[in-house]
Amino acid sequence: MLAVLLCWPLGGYAQEPAAYVDYYKKPDKGSKLRIEGSRAINELAKEITAGCNDKYDRIKAIYQWICANIAYDTSYKIRSADECLKKRRGVCQAYCELFYLLAKAVDVDVEIVEGKSKDQMGFVNPSGHGWLFAYTRDNYGILMDPTWGAGSVAGDQFVRDENCWLWFNVPPEWMIMSHFPDKPSYQLLDKPITQKGFMALTPMNPIWLDYGLDAHRIYTEARAQQLALPQFYNQSENLMELSDIPYATSLRIGTQYPFRIKMKASDRDFAIWNNSYFCGKELWKDEGNGVYSVSFVPRETGTLNIVMRDDQGASWQTLLKYDIAEPTEADWSQLAQYYPASTPEMKAIKNLNVKEWNDAGIDEHRLVRLIKEGDIKELPLFYDGKGQLLCIDTVPMTQQLKVGETYAFSFTPRFDFKWAVVAGSDWFTDWTKEESGRLSLSVEPKTAGKLSLCVQMSQGESYWSCLEYEVVQ
Repeated sequence: MLAVLLCWPLGGYAQEPAAYVDYYKKPDKGSKLRIEGSRAINELAKEITAGCNDKYDRIKAIYQWICANIAYDTSYKIRSADECLKKRRGVCQAYCELFYLLAKAVDVDVEIVEGKSKDQMGFVNPSGHGWLFAYTRDNYGILMDPTWGAGSVAGDQFVRDENCWLWFNVPPEWMIMSHFPDKPSYQLLDKPITQKGFMALTPMNPIWLDYGLDAHRIYTEARAQQLALPQFYNQSENLMELSDIPYATSLRIGTQYPFRIKMKASDRDFAIWNNSYFCGKELWKDEGNGVYSVSFVPRETGTLNIVMRDDQGASWQTLLKYDIAEPTEADWSQLAQYYPASTPEMKAIKNLNVKEWNDAGIDEHRLVRLIKEGDIKELPLFYDGKGQLLCIDTVPMTQQLKVGETYAFSFTPRFDFKWAVVAGSDWFTDWTKEESGRLSLSVEPKTAGKLSLCVQMSQGESYWSCLEYEVVQ
């Protein structure tokens, strides 16, 4: 008994396609092979397709079986279907003929397409290549390449691909990026291209199919010699589709870019990483059904990456990377509209801790406005996590205070804690409390040294510094 795979997903493979689109093509009567399948091939075809409901399911089952069971013949000798089945390996001709005969045995019409193929490095195989068009119904069918779906050759070793479905039911605009048929009718394009046009196309990276990029956009921009994409580092193991990303190799500071992805596995975390700026999953809009979107503005030179990891705390894995172009003055001006504290002018301000001031009720735009109005070069030191304890109305914004001058502190505590201003050995705790809960206090430091706004969060515990200043003569 021959080992077979029936009409269900093969363990270890990426999930098979749930639906399909077929394409119009008038049958080519001259493409019929003048060979008959052996008894073994006919019996195998019936076993492989047992339980399949229609032609598409039979095509899919045969494709899956071939990809899972036939290896590429690295000796380049096995070309017939019978020998291919017997030895479980063959070149593209053997893959195609075996598929053809298996399909014929279960009443599925298939045409073998001959032509040229181009790999992702742009290399064109001088000996040619073969792939398939299988009819799902009268005058309609799908393109596929079981040879490429099965795997690839590294040196003299065949490496089976875990995702055979990348080369099954391939849209014509994807297929023409790497497969040029001798007969233009097999392009299935409204406007077939010439061999010269094919050679000029940017070589296709199969990972673009894996991530579900827009075939029409890729093909159109490649035809216009305008295709630009980020660097892809590794496949997503069929876990993520990139519904909308910037089609570019580099991005600009201060420009807002839309990102939209579909996660196929809920146990994976993902983010955008722009050097020190991290946009985690919690900041993306959850649109439902695993779809997430966000508009992101790059703030730093260097790179912008989309990264992913599982829920076990594994290290972040880069999926794609953009370079950030050298910013112009116009870029910085644009950035200031979104994140004014990220401009070079503001980055020069010492102790700039935007998050803590934002937590304390002073948003980034107001913070920058106060810095500019006061011509401030150094802010007080805001200790991490303390901005969440209060909502500031007025505090001294400059880090350096002077002996003998009066400074106002006014804020609304978010918790029922005790507050004090401590200047050297002097403690100021005579707060004026309003009905709204706001506390106000004026302080005149008498000696040089440290001055801190402090909080006691539990009875009997020490006071902790929230804001710290330097008092000078």
